[in-house]
Amino acid sequence: MIPFIRKYIFAGGKKNAFAPHIFLILLVYATLVSVYTGLFFDATTTVARSLISICVVLSYTILERSRLSSDMMAFLSPTLLIGLLIGGAIGFGGDFLLFTYATGVAMISLSYMRPKRLLAYIAVSSAMLLGGMFVTGHDLLGEHFSVVYEYLFLVVATALNFLIYLFCRSYAQTLLDLTEARNEAFHASLAKGAFLSNMSHEIRTPMNAIIGMTEIGKNADDVEQAHYALGKIEDASRHLLDIINNILDVSKIESGRFDLSLMEFRFDKMLRGVINVISFRMEEKKQNFNVSIDDKIPALLIGDDQRLAQVITNLLGNAAKFTPDGGSVRFSTHLVRVEDDIVTIQFDVVDSGIGLSLEQKESLFQSFQQADASIARRFGGTGLGLSIAKSLVEMMGGRIWVESELGMGATFSFIVQLQKSASQELDFFLDEANWDAVSTIASCETADSAKADYSGKCVLLAEDLEINREIVMSFLEPTNITMICAENGAAAVRLFSKAPDKFDMVLMDVQMPEMDGYEATRCIRALDAENAKTIPIIAMTANVFREDIEQCLAAGMNDHVGKPLDVDTVMATLKKYLG
Repeated sequence: MIPFIRKYIFAGGKKNAFAPHIFLILLVYATLVSVYTGLFFDATTTVARSLISICVVLSYTILERSRLSSDMMAFLSPTLLIGLLIGGAIGFGGDFLLFTYATGVAMISLSYMRPKRLLAYIAVSSAMLLGGMFVTGHDLLGEHFSVVYEYLFLVVATALNFLIYLFCRSYAQTLLDLTEARNEAFHASLAKGAFLSNMSHEIRTPMNAIIGMTEIGKNADDVEQAHYALGKIEDASRHLLDIINNILDVSKIESGRFDLSLMEFRFDKMLRGVINVISFRMEEKKQNFNVSIDDKIPALLIGDDQRLAQVITNLLGNAAKFTPDGGSVRFSTHLVRVEDDIVTIQFDVVDSGIGLSLEQKESLFQSFQQADASIARRFGGTGLGLSIAKSLVEMMGGRIWVESELGMGATFSFIVQLQKSASQELDFFLDEANWDAVSTIASCETADSAKADYSGKCVLLAEDLEINREIVMSFLEPTNITMICAENGAAAVRLFSKAPDKFDMVLMDVQMPEMDGYEATRCIRALDAENAKTIPIIAMTANVFREDIEQCLAAGMNDHVGKPLDVDTVMATLKKYLG
């Protein structure tokens, strides 16, 4: 008996997860009929109606679970059941509850029918009720009920049909939504699985270069070969850092913890930095790179210039990657409109590269998706850059889109809204704003930094890892600056408190044993020495999220430099605070 029940009654998970609930509802109906009949009729009638109710419930459930079940059977069985119950009700004198039960049994079974057939079923069942009244001479419910009451029953039964019709449609829509959500989750899981496989490849590729070139550098016979290996290690390391940053950005965006840092910036300076970085890649591939800047764009704007630069760099980097040697890339910006203090700017990146198919364009801006995710793809990449770019652009009140055909190049465009600065405006094109000589200007400069001499200046470095101390000391050695190291925050506080006037700057790691950088900074700021309140304390840490930077500033630090350290950033920080 138990296997029978499991197989035919509670096997809903194999066909319809709602089947056990349907059975329980039908069972409740059968119980109500039995109780009601027992209160108002004799024992024979009670037993008979109870048996009929239970048989109908079991028959319907078994039929639905059997191999005979089909769309046609799902349509016919409720009709046959309601006809059977109407006949049984007439035979037993009839009563309102039994007919309600008959309608309920039939209509609940509509959970297994397609919504398109519900109205047809309502019409059929209502016609059967009306036909039954005429066949029995308006004596459908028995001699104890008036004709008016019988018509009232017909109206109530029809209304009940429509109410359950609405329920069934809602239930069907819920099932559809759940199915779509399940399918989306399934495809997202597949996409993330493919993404993890691609990430394994993308991460291992630069790691292989780093490990391999390190071995080559160690065994190099001459300085030139060692420098070549070090150059390749640097390139692979930066590529690996880009991958890690992309993964972290996507994680923050999807968790809703990503915020923009709004500050005043020079528009032309931001573009100059981007173009300086990307132009080297295009020079290597001998690509024709053309830049066109609208001089109507205000010189000073308020927004997140780093994230805006990230979007532009991603699009230009993709253009360079997917455009063959000798091809062309054009970057342009133009002012769309200025409304009050809101400046709307459009950016366009046009290339003569491989282009995109319609299918590739549809999934291009989705997380964990790549235009070509196959193992044999010609071009690497995390598949996250455009997804991040889309999120950043939308956070800036804009949108991003692509126009492309396979083999015909691509045009990536995006619009953002920035705030016009209230500061005194500068002329957009300054004397040095020669876009054809960006690389030369940069080389002359982030050269001047290399020649900086800080003789007589002393820096306190609080860093618990020896290798990190060696890196910082190596970076600053050409500047002739004096460095004193502390292995943790507590040691840094002790050294500073002994001779506060000795130090001109503190480079402070955050995560250190015994005392972290936040507490060490607060302790230094709390000292009685005058220099303790004014000395520049710079966070030099791998904690690079926005909230990490804000926490550093809240602890009393003046600035933040992220790890891995960039020598140009370190030099710029020294110049900013030491002059």
